[in-house]
Amino acid sequence: MLTALDETLFHQSTEVMAHTTISDHRFFDRIVIGCHAPDGNLGLVTSFGVYKNNNVMDGFAMIQQGAKRQYNHRYSRSLWPDVEPTVLGPLSHKVIEPMKRLRIALEPGDYPGAYDLEWEAIAPAHLEERHFTRFDGRIVRDHMRFDQHGKMNGWISVNGEKTEVKDWFTWRDHSWGVRAGVGGFETFTGRKLDPASQAVSDMDTGHMIIVLWWATDTTCALFQVQENGNGERTYLDGQITSLTGDHPPLNIVDVRHDYKLIPGKRVYEAGTLELRTEDGQSWTVEVEAIGRAWAYKGSGYDSGYNDEKGLGVWRGQWLEEYDQYDLSDPEDVGMPDGRLLRPVHREQIARVKVNGRPGFAHGPMLIVGPSRQYGLK
Repeated sequence: MLTALDETLFHQSTEVMAHTTISDHRFFDRIVIGCHAPDGNLGLVTSFGVYKNNNVMDGFAMIQQGAKRQYNHRYSRSLWPDVEPTVLGPLSHKVIEPMKRLRIALEPGDYPGAYDLEWEAIAPAHLEERHFTRFDGRIVRDHMRFDQHGKMNGWISVNGEKTEVKDWFTWRDHSWGVRAGVGGFETFTGRKLDPASQAVSDMDTGHMIIVLWWATDTTCALFQVQENGNGERTYLDGQITSLTGDHPPLNIVDVRHDYKLIPGKRVYEAGTLELRTEDGQSWTVEVEAIGRAWAYKGSGYDSGYNDEKGLGVWRGQWLEEYDQYDLSDPEDVGMPDGRLLRPVHREQIARVKVNGRPGFAHGPMLIVGPSRQYGLK
């Protein structure tokens, strides 16, 4: 099948763009966009994913209100024969100007949320270092990702109450390749994979991921650092970009972190990070959690959907699911069926001060298993 992309001169193989040359069922191509109000009382994360080898397009919209409720909207459809555009019933994503302007929308309907928003870039996209992991002779992760900061305008409605969105902090990422936990099953080769952290579950060493998007009036940045439970670093990538033109983009070469966890829990209320960039400059980032950490199980990550099979699973020609999570507790999530869960994949809304300058951030911190630094077993 031919698509609009076949008009370009960007083919990478003797295939049409609707197909991938990788046969792995886990091959994915996914976009994620998030924003939140300055006070943290309203936020949105939305996404589209395509899984060409599974004949699936799926997507979600999570809306958080008042640090108490998370409204989940999940959709899945057959990718073929409508491989384009990126539309899932009432949910849509449109590129107005590549790398600069997007439009995202959830049409009003018989469900809690709706929105019509325009995303506008405030800085160039940053291409992360390749993510590659091989365990027990098998590739469990091989993907690329770029990240970009922007400002959001438009409106969001929850249960009929509409809120104007005016220059809100917003972030996005776009990743593609192979990752664990896609398509409903994972081949077992001796060690179990944790789908949320993309790490091999090892209760002796543990695994931690810290990611931080931030924007102030003068800088924006994205970095990711991964460590085992002993504090040994396994991955670092990041860049600080000037919004005033004072300096070129600076690669982050070192990160030290000290988070204050909520007692008895694995989510944080504040933290201080010391960064060093390639020019030798030091950056102090103070992070303050606002709102609630998103429970990504509501999106389909973290063994989500009602069948708990996660993302990229064939669920027929069309599926839509709606539910609400109770986020009253910082970590325990009240599920629709009355269960209390502690989902692994949580991503925190935050404020920051970067060398004293205030701003906003999206700041996930995931700790799986033990952590010597944070006293977790």
